[in-house]
Amino acid sequence: MNGMVEAAPKRIISMTPVGTEILFELGQGDNIIGVTNFCDYPPEATKKPKIGDFAAINFESVMSLKTDLLLLQDMHMQFTPQLDKLKIPYIIMKQNSIDEICDSITRLGKICSAEKKAAKLLEGIRADVKLVTSKVKGLKKPKVLFCVSRELSEYQINSFYVASDKNFYGEMIALAGGENAVKDSKAVYPQVSLEGLMQINPNVIIDLVGEKAFYHSKDNIDVDTIFNEKYLKSQWERSAKVDAVTKGRIYIMQGTVYLRPGARSGKILKAFAKAIHPEVKW
Repeated sequence: MNGMVEAAPKRIISMTPVGTEILFELGQGDNIIGVTNFCDYPPEATKKPKIGDFAAINFESVMSLKTDLLLLQDMHMQFTPQLDKLKIPYIIMKQNSIDEICDSITRLGKICSAEKKAAKLLEGIRADVKLVTSKVKGLKKPKVLFCVSRELSEYQINSFYVASDKNFYGEMIALAGGENAVKDSKAVYPQVSLEGLMQINPNVIIDLVGEKAFYHSKDNIDVDTIFNEKYLKSQWERSAKVDAVTKGRIYIMQGTVYLRPGARSGKILKAFAKAIHPEVKW
């Protein structure tokens, strides 16, 4: 925690969708005075005043709103010297692993005097992790390719970005009983070409496509045509006859939930585990 917070904050601005969701879970909904355009969960979050996109911070707005806590994520680190100078109290949420997420929830619970609710939330996440790891223990680990970003409007897939082991998704693959198909990358989210896909030859492809409400294409295209599981799978199917394609192990995951490592981490892990190990009785 940076800046001086004398008492539990009553005027909170959240610049992170993950943080917004956690605040609501901690019973702080009434104390939120501003969120980003991307804060869409829980539904009540969409009714809060919008402060803009989460990439930039409008310091004038934050000051004029008499904010007593600004909730950020690690991408906002560059703004901390200015926040310190302006004496704006802030907390940075980290979300690269389950431990970091749990630590962020604990810290936020303490600041907001909501320790009990934070403990309950952590209990749920830890229980889900325990359940999944116990069910996949000792099973053969399929090679999982985790696509986090691609151009959804193309006829076939030419290149895309995947999760390496250096992030939340890398940890999720391991916990869910899989082996990351691109674990030796130096990049956090390396780019893979069509040739690269053929060389990797994954057993399972998990494709996070996000939420159609937030999708922007470089082409003028109808989002309802794109956000259709059959259509999204067919792009992989016509691109390369890798093992995941021939065995029908392509899993399209729509919605912002999978892009938000936070309060629903347990739910995310269970969804990935079901895709990686469908033979287990979930």
